[in-house]
Amino acid sequence: MRKLTMIALVGSAMALTGMLPCTPALAGGTLTVVNRNSSRAIQQVWFANAGESDPWQEANVEEAIRPKSESTFTMSGENCLFDIKVRFSDGYEATFNNVNVCRGDRVLAD
Repeated sequence: MRKLTMIALVGSAMALTGMLPCTPALAGGTLTVVNRNSSRAIQQVWFANAGESDPWQEANVEEAIRPKSESTFTMSGENCLFDIKVRFSDGYEATFNNVNVCRGDRVLAD
């Protein structure tokens, strides 16, 4: 299982000074990217908060996701909903909106 960590910096200045009364609850979950293509690998994966695709943050894909295989990422942070973008070895990109990692949604990429 690959690990993708997102860190929320909400109230970091207040936390450093001890003025933050409590820590926000963390959501997080898993994201499984399934490469359903029979000939192209997925070489890059990006994520962004749902509806906020600027800026995209690149996931750490250590090895390409081979055709007809999948890879699971652990997501942590305060959000459940993400937009996910993948790039195949031939340059083709696909975007998936409102992926819910808290319920373990899967991205089925062709």
